[in-house]
Amino acid sequence: MQKNYNFIFVLGAQKSGTTTIHELLSAHSDISLPSIKETHFFSDDKVYDKGLDWYFAQFDETKNIFCEVDPSYLFYKKASFRIKENLDNSKFIVIFRKPLDRAFSHYLMSCYRGYETLSFIEAIEKENERLTSDINLFSFINHSYISRGNYHKQLSLYFNQFDKSNFLFINFDNLFPSYNDGMINSICKFIGINNNFNLEKMPNLNKKRIVKSDFIRDMIYKESIAKKIAGSIISSDKLKLKIKKFIDNFNSTNYDPNIYKSEYERIMNELPEKYLKWSNEQSELLEKSTGLDLRDWRYENV
Repeated sequence: MQKNYNFIFVLGAQKSGTTTIHELLSAHSDISLPSIKETHFFSDDKVYDKGLDWYFAQFDETKNIFCEVDPSYLFYKKASFRIKENLDNSKFIVIFRKPLDRAFSHYLMSCYRGYETLSFIEAIEKENERLTSDINLFSFINHSYISRGNYHKQLSLYFNQFDKSNFLFINFDNLFPSYNDGMINSICKFIGINNNFNLEKMPNLNKKRIVKSDFIRDMIYKESIAKKIAGSIISSDKLKLKIKKFIDNFNSTNYDPNIYKSEYERIMNELPEKYLKWSNEQSELLEKSTGLDLRDWRYENV
């Protein structure tokens, strides 16, 4: 496979509907997505060391367009440089979500996986301390609630490497909670494909989930001897992910949206003003750099 293949990257942001976009694009006949969802090839040193031949082998080369949806590529500093070096004709789709909404959703995911025991406010207050004393990027991945919302800073690394015409920016609110056909048309036009999606058959993957059994949850998300043994027996990364997903689905149920809404509103009302100001500042910077209308993201009277 040569560098002149058409590559589209959906960079994130994390917890902004990228899984739903992945399922949408994987349903299109002209697009090939990696056999391993979120390879982290351009963001993880160990995976990157496998080489481009390994990365290209994850795609179906009979397709016209190759696309990877991987939110780590927006947050990890090395990713933009590596993509430029190897695939300099790439195009990018970036979905942005209101910074504090994204942070809270990220927090719930870390709680779900057993990686967070603090309250949301305690967690974001302790974030800098955790990231400073981080070991093996654990907090960088799981506790970076506020840091990942510094969109303008992350995006500037890509603007240093690629022309802005290579980007399609999307406001999460304009795409979800249900598929927005107008926005889907914009995505198709940007990629260069026909909009032949049957949106009625697309799954709703944007639902919050809660764990049934902490014990089962810890078996798949935390390191253990049993997990290492199972990993040594099953050599296929793709099969490992399928088994993990099956167990995860079995061990979870939908989070009552009414409970989520009330909890979210309570926490936002208790947040220190500095975080509301931070969110407004990030929204203003992002609006200027992308041209998106983010007036609805503003917190008033702060």
